[in-house]
Amino acid sequence: MPPRHQLVAARIAYVAIVVLATLADLNFSPDLAAAGERLARALSPSVGWRDAIDGLRNEALFAGLGAVWVVTSLTGYARSEVGRATLAGAVLSVLVEGAQCFSSLRTASLVDVATNTTGVLLGATGTVVVLWRVRSARGARSYFGVPALLVSGSYLVAVLCEALTPLFRSNFLVSDGVGPGYRFAVALDRALPLSIAEIPLLDVPLFGAAGFFAVLVFAEGGRSLGKSALAVTLAAGPALVVAHLLHGFFGLPIRFEAAAVDVIAVGLGAWLAQRWLAAATQRLRGPERARALIGAYAGLLVLWGWRPLLPVATLREITDQFTAVRFIPLASLAERVDVFSAAHVVQQFALYVPLGAVLAVWPCRSQGRWSDLRPALALAGIIEIGHLVISDRFFDVTNAMIAVAGLAMGWIVVRRSGYTPYGESFPAPARSTRRG
Repeated sequence: MPPRHQLVAARIAYVAIVVLATLADLNFSPDLAAAGERLARALSPSVGWRDAIDGLRNEALFAGLGAVWVVTSLTGYARSEVGRATLAGAVLSVLVEGAQCFSSLRTASLVDVATNTTGVLLGATGTVVVLWRVRSARGARSYFGVPALLVSGSYLVAVLCEALTPLFRSNFLVSDGVGPGYRFAVALDRALPLSIAEIPLLDVPLFGAAGFFAVLVFAEGGRSLGKSALAVTLAAGPALVVAHLLHGFFGLPIRFEAAAVDVIAVGLGAWLAQRWLAAATQRLRGPERARALIGAYAGLLVLWGWRPLLPVATLREITDQFTAVRFIPLASLAERVDVFSAAHVVQQFALYVPLGAVLAVWPCRSQGRWSDLRPALALAGIIEIGHLVISDRFFDVTNAMIAVAGLAMGWIVVRRSGYTPYGESFPAPARSTRRG
C-alpha cells in the first residue's frame, strides 16, 4: 500500500473505532417522536458528576483522533491540520450524538459534542507541540537516538495515571451520587490505620523507572547527574502526595503507605541514575545500548501488564473472560463511570509510545519479519493474551488496540520528524563463509 494510502487508512481506522465504541449496542429505534424528545433533552443538558467523568472519557478518546489526524497529515504541515482535525471531530461528534437520539439505551448530549470537540483540539495541538520538540532536537545530544523527553515524558504520564487511579485500588468507597467533598472526607477517614498489607511492592520497580527516566531528561539537557537526581526527587514528593490525595475526590481509597512507597521508589530510581548512568553510557554504545533499553523496557511492559504476577486458580476464570464485551473496543471501560476508565486509556497509550519511538531509529532488523514494529506488536499481543491466566487481570481487545496505537504513534512521530534508522538493534548473526 502506498504511503499516502496508509495515512488515509490510519484515519479511517480510528474513525471506525470511535464509531464502533460510541454506537455499540445502539438498539436503534425509528420512532421520530421519541427521537425528537431525546434531541430536546440533548440540547438542554444537565451537568453532574457522571457527566464530568463521561466528558473525561470522551476527551481521551477524541484526543486520539486529533493526534492521529495530525501525524497522518497528507501535506506534512502539521499545524495546518489542527483546524481540520477539530472540524472533523466536531462533525463526527454531531453525527454520533444524532444517531444516539434514535436509541432507547443511549443518551445524546450537547455536552458530549463539546467535550469530544475539545478532546480533538487538545490531542491535535498537543501532537503539534510534540512534533515540534522532536524535530527541533534532531541532531542534538541524545541517550537513545531520540529525545529523552519523548521516551521519558510518555512513561512519566503513565506513572502519573497510576498514581491518580491505581489499578488495584480503584473501587469506590462510597456509592454514586455524592459530591467530591464528601468522597474525600470518607477516603481520608478510612486512610488509617496504616497496614503493611497496603504496601504496593510492585510499585517500586515501576516508579523507580520513572525516577531514572526523569533524570535522563534533565541530564540530556546539560544538567549534572547530581543536580538532576536532586531535582527529580524534590519534585516527585509533593506531586505524588497530591496525586494520592486526589483519590479521595474521585471516591478512591487514600493509602499513605502507597504514597510513601511511590515517593521513595522515584527517589531510588533517580539515585540509581546518578550512580550508574555515566558508566552505563560509556560501556553501552550504539546497538548495545539500544538492545539494553529495548530489553529493559519490554520487561517493564510485562510487569505493568501482568501485575500481580499470580496465576488464576480455576479454568472457569479463564473461560468466563470470553464474552462479547471483551471484543468490542472500549465497551468494558464504558461499564465504569469513574476517572479510572479515562486514565487507563491514557496510561496504556503512553506506556507503549517509548518503545515505538526507539524502534523507529533502532529497528530490530533492517528488513524481514523482525523489522520495524513487528516484535513490539507481538509483545503487546502476548501481554494481553497472558491476562487470561493472570489473577485479577482480564483479557480485553481494547488494551491491545490502545497498545498498538501507542506503538504506532511513537514510531510515526519520530519518522515524520525526519529521523532515520541508525542501524539494527538486534542484527542477524553473521554467517560463516568457511567450507568444510
